[in-house]
Amino acid sequence: MDDALKSALRAFQLGTRHEHWYGKTYGQFWEWFSEQERALLAQASPEDEEALREELLELTADCDDAGYAVPDEWSDRVIQRP
Repeated sequence: MDDALKSALRAFQLGTRHEHWYGKTYGQFWEWFSEQERALLAQASPEDEEALREELLELTADCDDAGYAVPDEWSDRVIQRP
């Protein structure tokens, strides 16, 4: 991956940190997440797309493990500090 794409991916990863999402809803988090994902994929060259998709799958799994994987009916619930 080129440096610009790596930098954008890193900014995306940092943006998923809990402190950015306290007081917002799970739905807002996943909407933002999807927008960022689409924007990164649009920037990727065909050569970088597979590696980027792998990174994005790992980031999705990390977010799920961090507690953002919630049932659809929780999309309006506010993310609270632990």
